[in-house]
Amino acid sequence: MNYSPTLFLTGATGFIGGAVAARLIRTPQWANCLFLVRASTPEGGVSRLAHVMKSHDVTDELLEKIRPEQIICGSLTDVSSWENDPRLLSVVDVVSSAAVASFGNHPSIWPTNVDGVMAMARRFNEIGKLRRFLHLGTAMACGRQAPIPVPEGYDAGADTDPFLQYTESKYEIERRLRAEFPALPLVVARPSIVVGHTRLGCQPSGSIYWVFRIARALKCFTSDLNQRVDVIPVDYCAKVIHHLIEKPTLKYTDYHISAGPQRACTFEEIDAAIATAIGEMPMGTSYKVKTFEEIAEMQHRFKDLLGPCNRRIVLRAIRSYGSFAFMGMLFQNDRLIEEGLDLPPPLTSYAGLCQKTSHNQLISEQMKFDYK
Repeated sequence: MNYSPTLFLTGATGFIGGAVAARLIRTPQWANCLFLVRASTPEGGVSRLAHVMKSHDVTDELLEKIRPEQIICGSLTDVSSWENDPRLLSVVDVVSSAAVASFGNHPSIWPTNVDGVMAMARRFNEIGKLRRFLHLGTAMACGRQAPIPVPEGYDAGADTDPFLQYTESKYEIERRLRAEFPALPLVVARPSIVVGHTRLGCQPSGSIYWVFRIARALKCFTSDLNQRVDVIPVDYCAKVIHHLIEKPTLKYTDYHISAGPQRACTFEEIDAAIATAIGEMPMGTSYKVKTFEEIAEMQHRFKDLLGPCNRRIVLRAIRSYGSFAFMGMLFQNDRLIEEGLDLPPPLTSYAGLCQKTSHNQLISEQMKFDYK
């Protein structure tokens, strides 16, 4: 086989990884890409990858560029089954995007997000040819105790108070990678809250957007309308990742991919943008700030207000996401600006499109993106 890939991407069938793949296929770099895909055959992997990329508006003509030899069949829970694939020997850049990004206590969170990434990093560290190992974390790995806005590179160490098992796993893998593989050319990019796409709305994924739908349907949440939320679109996130992997030299080893204090919007501004797009009035004074306990008392009305749903899962979602929203977490992004990137578009510029592309989907269906 003469195929010599130089870029290895995990998580290409996920939300962010899919956006990265959709960006790469439009560039000459595509010919040198290799993808880890959970599939029994390379052809099955091509099909899975094409399905995800189609949701990112990749044309059939471009999808024909996906070749079976670009697929490594496997996952982060079985690294031993593919770590000796000879194609890995030519890889110089890794984008570690695969993760179980669940708000619930999914049993695969730790085996995938920590053990699997460690096993993969160990193998590339042994090969010793990498220029860059770009690992995607989450800005929420900072923990509840973080100052606001959260500085890039912030690390509270043993004092980190995790929001969720998912955010804890993301913090832990960063710590272990640095401790156990000091020679690994590690760069960590921590996206903040990724919602929708600036051109496609929620077509690629309804992840997190359902939170805004719940708040508008219930006309209440745990946050004041003046509370700001740090949200970025997935296509901006993909643009940043591509930039960080392509740039010959980087000034730092830790970055936030975030709206930052400059572009974070208030819930009131987001609601107004959605209302304008669909010809409704903003919630205004009809919206009430309520505690989780007060919202739980409304659960008998969930079916009428939210459509068919599992009350227990909805309440768990409100509790877990409400803790983020209530704190008003913002994340500094000065380092990206230094690297030559523009600020992201604000959520208000495409929130209406997210609403329009969610119209025919139940809230409970959108929630499945985040409650695996």
